[in-house]
Amino acid sequence: MSANEHILRAFSDALARLRENVLTMASIARKNLANAMRGLLERDTDLCNQTIADDQDVNLLEKTIDKAGMDILIRFQPMAHDLRQVMGTMRVANNLERISDQASSIAKRARKINQLTELPELHLVQPVYQLAARQIEQSMAAFADGNADAAAIIRGLDKELDNAEKALDEALLHVMESQQGGLEAYLHLIFVGRFLERVGDHAKNICEDTIFIEKAEDIRFLKKQRPEPTVDELPEGL
Repeated sequence: MSANEHILRAFSDALARLRENVLTMASIARKNLANAMRGLLERDTDLCNQTIADDQDVNLLEKTIDKAGMDILIRFQPMAHDLRQVMGTMRVANNLERISDQASSIAKRARKINQLTELPELHLVQPVYQLAARQIEQSMAAFADGNADAAAIIRGLDKELDNAEKALDEALLHVMESQQGGLEAYLHLIFVGRFLERVGDHAKNICEDTIFIEKAEDIRFLKKQRPEPTVDELPEGL
């Protein structure tokens, strides 16, 4: 094996490990979000506590990925698509860490809700969570597949989550207006909806990272967006 072939193999192996760590991080972040919501919906405070503790695993993985990414940049000095792969993957890790932070915040609010009288409207948050969970799953699938076209479609679906969160806000505020007291749990649930909306924002960022990696396009600050897509437009399997 020539020196150049050895360098290429070493770079390829290092990049593969970096991506594997990010996919592991995504799995933990998704699990943390699911556990936080189970802790809320099933009034399981122990699960809430576990979610908050497990967030540290994601934090440690992000530090590992950040260090590994910097080592790759210094050691191999990649260019063009290779450089974007390293930088974009590090950005994905940062967004996954933020998603896990939102899961931890949901778990903390859920612990407070669990100490109060059970809300009959608790189920109203489920559609918002389902949309957020779908966005994470699909955005990570597009990243793993290097599918910029799918990422562009999934990015546009964030509007659906925004609208669901606004509908939750309106429904809860309407209920609160008719209440004489006991509003604390409703306020916590409104915050849960907002945390889920932020999860969608980070999933949208992951889509933008994928587009940056594959097409060398930074679309984060584009004001004019394409028409909102629908789930039916997604490529098969997403």
